[in-house]
Amino acid sequence: MAFIQTIPETDAQGQLADLYRRFGNPDGSIDSVLKAHSLNPDSLEAHCTLYTQSMHKPSPVSRAEREMVGITVSRINACAYCLQHHAAGLERLLPEDRKPLVNPLKAGDESALTPRERAMTAYAAKLTTQPAAITERDIQTLRDAALTDREILDVAQAAAYFAYANRIVLGLGAALEPRHAIGQWPDT
Repeated sequence: MAFIQTIPETDAQGQLADLYRRFGNPDGSIDSVLKAHSLNPDSLEAHCTLYTQSMHKPSPVSRAEREMVGITVSRINACAYCLQHHAAGLERLLPEDRKPLVNPLKAGDESALTPRERAMTAYAAKLTTQPAAITERDIQTLRDAALTDREILDVAQAAAYFAYANRIVLGLGAALEPRHAIGQWPDT
């Protein structure tokens, strides 16, 4: 339940019904963060486009690395909704031997991350808390951790997406869904 009116799946019509079909979960349910846009289907579509581009399109930054960035930003912004969804997503993406890093990362412990991953999450943290303080030195730190400029762009985009998503969730009161497994959309 959000702080604002939302349109349930059963009442969706036209463009909204189409978007719910496209971006809904396999069981037909719609994540609360998406349902928060239901009064403005164009906003829902824009959100999903940005999410898909930032988190699921091909990138030299792995999906797992982008989830680590999302967890970092969501933890800093105290967005439990995104933190839970994307921790579940990260756990699905990691090999068995790396799964134990998820809970410590959610709590801010990055000791199990690789130097590359720590560089990305440190940059995401600074971009979240002090965006005006980012300098070329921060970019050089990422390059020193062997990130290319394309990878740096993709890390910045993932961090910026979560700044946006966290504010939609927190600002509109999107509640964590108890009915289905979280962190599943989209499957590709």
